[in-house]
Amino acid sequence: MEIHPPTKPIESVKDFLLHLSMITIGILIALGLEQAVEAWRHHELAVEAKESILNEIRDNKRELDRTQVGVRQNGDKMRHTLETVRLYLAHKPPAHGEMYILANVASLNSTSWTTATATGTLSYLGYADAKKFAGVYGVQALFERTQEEEMRTASAALALAQFGPGGPGTASDDQLRSLERGVMNCLAGITVWNQVAASLGRAYDRILKAESTAAQAVQRSPSAPAK
Repeated sequence: MEIHPPTKPIESVKDFLLHLSMITIGILIALGLEQAVEAWRHHELAVEAKESILNEIRDNKRELDRTQVGVRQNGDKMRHTLETVRLYLAHKPPAHGEMYILANVASLNSTSWTTATATGTLSYLGYADAKKFAGVYGVQALFERTQEEEMRTASAALALAQFGPGGPGTASDDQLRSLERGVMNCLAGITVWNQVAASLGRAYDRILKAESTAAQAVQRSPSAPAK
């Protein structure tokens, strides 16, 4: 903003006050415009960040749903593995002694949420939106820790299943009992995985449903009647 000196000499208090008031009004207008532009920029950043986070949640929900289908199949295979181990323990080796040690991993993202938090854009969203997004990403973090624990459990069980060239038929009872415990731990991990995944899925659904309902309400709202 530029402040120009008066074009003619100030000859009275009235002229001085008039010029001062013009400068003051100009400064106030400039500051008001600057604040309006800044507020609009913050609004645009908030809208962009919110849409990015919602798209990330939609993608994560699809990935979670896809992985849950595989987890159910993996659970069946792991139960078959447990039955097979117990047959070997009973010295009744099955005709087909296949064993599966499996881990379940859903690749979820949090880039949009992390970026909004790191850049301060989160503060432009408003308390209500920031709180509900923080809640769902908190559940997602718990879910990811659950996955990491399950992978460690599965890796430990897989190590126990390395019987050498002779296969499980040459394993000792102690080795088989250790594997039995490992497989049972994996099945317990699958149960926990399913419980946390269900909680995360509900958290995703609540946010996506609320946003969908809000968008539909805006579309249905009638325009103001003409006067």
